[in-house]
Amino acid sequence: MQRIPEPELMEDMAQAEAYDRADFSAAHGARVELFAARYAREVTGSVLDLGCGSGDILERFAKKYPRAQFVGVDGSFAMLELSRRRMMRANIAERMDFVEALIPAGDIPLEDYEVVMSHSLLHQLHQPEVLWRTISQVAPRHSFIFVADLRRPQSTAEAEAIVDRLSPNEPEVLRRDFYNSLCAAFTKEELQQQLNDAGLLLRVEEVGEIHVLAFGERC
Repeated sequence: MQRIPEPELMEDMAQAEAYDRADFSAAHGARVELFAARYAREVTGSVLDLGCGSGDILERFAKKYPRAQFVGVDGSFAMLELSRRRMMRANIAERMDFVEALIPAGDIPLEDYEVVMSHSLLHQLHQPEVLWRTISQVAPRHSFIFVADLRRPQSTAEAEAIVDRLSPNEPEVLRRDFYNSLCAAFTKEELQQQLNDAGLLLRVEEVGEIHVLAFGERC
């Protein structure tokens, strides 16, 4: 199955709110645990989240690592507004900074990030190399890079079956977005080639039925 790119931004507030209301607790909770298993120490420094979306994963990381500070970057004003509201409700807004930016962008703060992470952003990009170029620009030596994304199925029929199995009761707008995202995702082999081209020595690992990770300390 060839990759079918999807729109890069979710800018409609109604669509963003539907996404924000969806129950991703199991998948997003597992994401934090996947990270913790690969970075077996406390995070106490700055964390950069590229493509933070509505902030559900970011909130979970902030609660897991209460001594860390976070910078969330997203190109969608609607998503960032939802993320800000979420952090206020959780009483962790004081540990959050948000930047509205499309990558690659020169206005992403350059800090001594302990962790640079991205969740489900890669498949949204028409040119995936911009993510790796941005990471190369903002991730200092010895920072830990953690990129998690969907993995493309072998066929559209398989993508439809995954949506039916994993999201049978979600609103149609979310089911359609999920299907489009699966079709826009990359395979493990494609991800490895992207890293090779970018000169990033990260480990690539398939996780579960539909996800892939790229992670490791930047040399």
